[in-house]
Amino acid sequence: MTNYVKSTNFATKDNLASGDPLKIVKGTEINTEYDNIAVAVATKAELASPTFTGTVTIPTVAISAGTITGITDLAVADGGTGASTAANARTNLSAASSGANSDITSITGLTTALAPSQGGTGLATLTANNVVLGNGTSAVQFVAPSTSGNLLTSNGTTWTSTAPAAGGTVTSVATGNGLTGGTITTSGTISLDYYTGSDANNTSYPVGSYVVAIGNEAAIARNTSSSLRHSGTTNFSPNGGTLITGTWRARGALVFLSCQNQGNLWQRTA
Repeated sequence: MTNYVKSTNFATKDNLASGDPLKIVKGTEINTEYDNIAVAVATKAELASPTFTGTVTIPTVAISAGTITGITDLAVADGGTGASTAANARTNLSAASSGANSDITSITGLTTALAPSQGGTGLATLTANNVVLGNGTSAVQFVAPSTSGNLLTSNGTTWTSTAPAAGGTVTSVATGNGLTGGTITTSGTISLDYYTGSDANNTSYPVGSYVVAIGNEAAIARNTSSSLRHSGTTNFSPNGGTLITGTWRARGALVFLSCQNQGNLWQRTA
């Protein structure tokens, strides 16, 4: 833009003496002045809706009592914020504010994974089907499934994928308490042994068997150890008769009122 500059100082002509050639106002001088005015006017901005070309330099705006007058906020469509305050500018730009935010629905374009201290994993991807383990402030770590049938097992410090512990195996059973002893194979069985004899003269009874012995005419203290014998073809007795196998212990006294006799319950223990 061009400022108007006078080419001729017409006021000085008034002080010149009559007849001085410089006192004369020439048409060319007046023409030059009008040309200067026309150029200045044509290159100045209009007060209303001016149009600028090239580089525009805006001088420092003076602020009086904290108020700027005569300035309109530049719209967002024109590259501005459409606001004169930061809060309104964020609203107009749909930008999140600092601190806690409730208007953020997604984050895209991150090139660095969020660290655990920031609520992330420290990794860009997580291995499929692995168990994720915490790792303090470092990136999370993983436990792979490994072999089919494995269990997630604690070793006291961390977790590992390990085969389940083998179950206990019974290899043999000792004879006693009604069990038949012997080695157990993969197809072996444990059989509960109980007396199935049908011969009145049989002298062998499985461990754990109970019999009632009479004929001693006295109660025997519980758990007293003794041998037993056949008494005739019907009774057992700790006294005379045919000896039967094993060690027997008294388990309680019995009284038979019909024959006024005393008896005891006995159990084979060995």
